[in-house]
Amino acid sequence: MEALAALPSKRRIAARFGRAADTYESDAGVQMEILLRVAGLVRGAAGGGELWCDVGSGSGALMERLRLLSCGARFVCFDLAFAPLRRALALRRAAFAVNGDIDFPPVRAGAFHGAVAASVLQWSASPEGALAGIARMLGPGGALCFSAFVAGSFEELVETRARAGLPAVVWLPTVSELLMALDRAGFEARADDIENFERVRRFPDALSALGSLSGMGVTATGGRLLNRAELDNLCGAYTLAFRKDGAVPLTYRAAIGMARKRAGRTDR
Repeated sequence: MEALAALPSKRRIAARFGRAADTYESDAGVQMEILLRVAGLVRGAAGGGELWCDVGSGSGALMERLRLLSCGARFVCFDLAFAPLRRALALRRAAFAVNGDIDFPPVRAGAFHGAVAASVLQWSASPEGALAGIARMLGPGGALCFSAFVAGSFEELVETRARAGLPAVVWLPTVSELLMALDRAGFEARADDIENFERVRRFPDALSALGSLSGMGVTATGGRLLNRAELDNLCGAYTLAFRKDGAVPLTYRAAIGMARKRAGRTDR
C-alpha cells in the first residue's frame, strides 16, 4: 500500500482549512453526517472524566455533537491549522487546543484514554505514520474512533482528473488497506465492526460539485492550481461523462469504526 505522491503539502492543507474555518461546517453536509456517526461511537466508548484527543479537530464540530449527546469525556482539540482551533476556543467547544503535527505529537506517550480521527487520514502522506503518532498518545487498550474516505469516494472527480492526466490528491485506500495500516500502527480492528457508509449527492452542474469538495479541501493540490480555462475544461468533461436526468452526481464512501491500541505495544 502506498500513499499517493500528489498529496498537497502539510502547509498547503493547513492554509486551505484555515481559510475555511468559518464556513466549513455549513459547506460540509455529508461530512457532518459522518461525524454524527463517529460521535455515537465515542459516546459509547468514553467514560466520564476521561481525557480524549480529537485529531484534526478543525473548529470542534465533534465537541458540539458530543455535548448534545451528553458525553462525559474531556477533549483536547488537535489540529495542524491554527485558525480552526481559535474558532473552537471562541465557541467554547474545547477547554484545550494543541496546534501541532500528528506525525510528531507534542504530548507525552500515553497521555489520552482515547482519540478521534474523523475524515483526516486522507491528507496524510504517511497514513501509518499518522496512526502511529495517535497510538503513541494512547495508553494500552486506548480507543480510536475513526472515519476514513475509502476507494470509490469522489469517483466521478477522480476519473475525470485521470482522463485529463491529472493526479488524485487524496489517499483513498480500500477497507482492507485501511485495516492493514491500523494493524501496522499498533491497533486492533475487525472488518466486521466497520460501517460502510455511502452517499451520492446530486448537483446542478460540475462546478457546484467541485465547490462542495472545495469546502472540505479535496480540491487542494500538491502542484499549481488550474487556471480558469483548465477548470472549465475539467467541469465540461465531468458533466459530459456523468450528467444524468439534469444533475451531476458526486459519490462519497467512508469506513466508520473503532480500533483499540494493542495492550502489549510499547511506545518510545
